[in-house]
Amino acid sequence: MYLHISLINFLSTFMNSLFHARSFRTVSVKLLTMIVRGSVYYAFYVVLILIFLSVLSLYFAVNLRGSKAKSPTKIIYKAAVDLLYDDIRILCMIPYNYNYPSTVQYVKRTWGKHCNVLLFVSGNIDNELEPYVPEINGTDNWTLVHRGLIHAFKVYKDEVDWFLKVEDSSFVVIENLRHIINSKKLLPNAPIYFGHELENTYTHKPFVFSKSGYVISHEGLRRYVDLDRNTKTTHCQHLEGFTEELELSRCLGRAGVITIDSLDDDENETFMPVQMNHHFLEGYDYINWLKDLAYHKVDTAKVPLSKRAIAFRVGYPPEIYDYYYFIYRVQLFGIPMQSSPKFSN
Repeated sequence: MYLHISLINFLSTFMNSLFHARSFRTVSVKLLTMIVRGSVYYAFYVVLILIFLSVLSLYFAVNLRGSKAKSPTKIIYKAAVDLLYDDIRILCMIPYNYNYPSTVQYVKRTWGKHCNVLLFVSGNIDNELEPYVPEINGTDNWTLVHRGLIHAFKVYKDEVDWFLKVEDSSFVVIENLRHIINSKKLLPNAPIYFGHELENTYTHKPFVFSKSGYVISHEGLRRYVDLDRNTKTTHCQHLEGFTEELELSRCLGRAGVITIDSLDDDENETFMPVQMNHHFLEGYDYINWLKDLAYHKVDTAKVPLSKRAIAFRVGYPPEIYDYYYFIYRVQLFGIPMQSSPKFSN
């Protein structure tokens, strides 16, 4: 009994010295001193403890090195997730009212990371929303869009091939956008633009619904910018309060830029014209303006949605996080899926 009590006191003293020692030499000196004052039994127990600590230390060292070698790097290159990332370069432009920046912040934290370039257009600076196009104190939507398109082409014309403009409360699956551009063999040097097509009731020609978002080719936007430089033209006045889709259609048409359909191989829509709850609960039967103006007429009560949908209109902006989770994070059991993309800020 006395031996065990003495051993406990000895170990307590030794461990206290170990934790307060500044070097291995200090520990060794204290250990020798204690052994001399003690007995061979103490030395035996101490040797066992040292062997145990050495083995434990070696175990952790090996496992830590192994975990570091096996763990992925913090930055997973986007090209490794999207094979078309470098071949089809897309600038995403989002104009917004600077009085309500939170919705655009949701975009930047989620699907906006999948764009090659993410550009904001606002009337005031926001520390999180960079880079941005300064339109001082501007809140008029068409003014923001027009100035943003001009800036986007002048600054990024050598970095991107396509220019996507969407509302701040939108969710876009950029990978599906690259896929449809690739599958339709669309070329950036062709003067085209596309989105959800509506019918002009006067000319019966299609125009793109701006609320669903639209994509302009490099050549299309170049012609738009060139037309804007012509001070003598009266076709693109860009006056405040103009309706975006009609003014854009008129200007691009004058510049020789044509609209093409964005339907998938099954003739289904890829740019959603209404919020998803209206689509599933109401459909064409209760959305008269959409039924009357739809350029691609169908017999069904609901808009035919593509399995590779591109753009969604989100009614409640925080739901952008929900969309991102369900599209990029959820995996169905039994169906192989690519690992979820993880991007650096």
